[in-house]
Amino acid sequence: MDELGLIVYCGTVPSTQDLAREILQSPPVQIRGVVAEHQTAGRGRYGNRWLDTPGESLLMTLLIRLQPQELTSAGQLAFVLALAVADALQEQAGLDVRFKWSNDVLAGGRKLAGILIETASDAQGQPWALAGVGVNLLQRDFPEEIRDRATSVLLETGLALPIERLAQSLLRHTDRWAGVWRSDGLPAILGEWRQRDVTTGQRYRLPSGVVGVAQGVSDEGELLVEVHEQQVVVNSAEAVHGDYHNR
Repeated sequence: MDELGLIVYCGTVPSTQDLAREILQSPPVQIRGVVAEHQTAGRGRYGNRWLDTPGESLLMTLLIRLQPQELTSAGQLAFVLALAVADALQEQAGLDVRFKWSNDVLAGGRKLAGILIETASDAQGQPWALAGVGVNLLQRDFPEEIRDRATSVLLETGLALPIERLAQSLLRHTDRWAGVWRSDGLPAILGEWRQRDVTTGQRYRLPSGVVGVAQGVSDEGELLVEVHEQQVVVNSAEAVHGDYHNR
C-alpha cells in the first residue's frame, strides 16, 4: 500500500471492471485500483472487445468514490482520466499523446490507450465510478484487424515500461485531476484536454446509423458533428473509417 491506497494486482480475470464491482460489495472499500495481467472478457464502449496479450498491457480499473450529486456527471471523468493517462505516460516514458473524443488516447496517430467510465453502488448504496483504463505497453505487433491502427509504448519509445510503475503514476495523477474537476468543474478539465484534442475532422457514426464529420467538442463534453451540412450535438457516437475498436 502506498500513500494513495491499495492497488491489487491479479492474474487472469474476465474483466477488471467486473472485479471492481465485486469489491464494492465488501465494504469498507479501501482498494483504489485493480490491475490484471490478462482479461478474457475485456470491453470498451459500445461493447467493443478489448484485445490484449497477457502481460503486455496495463489493464486497470480505478475505483473513484462519488458524491451523490456527481453521479449524473460521472461520464465527465473520461476527460479527467485522459489527462491522467497523458501525464503518467509523459512522466514515466517521456511520451506525448493526443486525445480523440470520447475515450481514445493516441500516439503517432494510432491508438495507445482507451478509457471506459461506468458507475456502480457499493453494498451501502454509496455511488462509485469505475474508471477502466487499458494502455498498450510491451506489444511489438498486433492482430491483423488492428495492426494499422494500434501502437504501444514500446513501439513509440523503445522503453519496456513496468506495469506497476505506470499504475501507481496513473492513480496519483487521477487523484490530482479529479481534484481539479471537483473544485473547478468540467471547463477547467476541457481547457487542458483541448490542447491535445485531434477530434475535429474525424468521422463518427451516430446511433441513427448516419455518419458525420466531427467539428469539435462542446463545453459540456458532447461531440459536435456535421451531418448533411447541419451541426448536431450528440453524447453518443462511434468513430469509424480507420479508427479503433478497442476500449
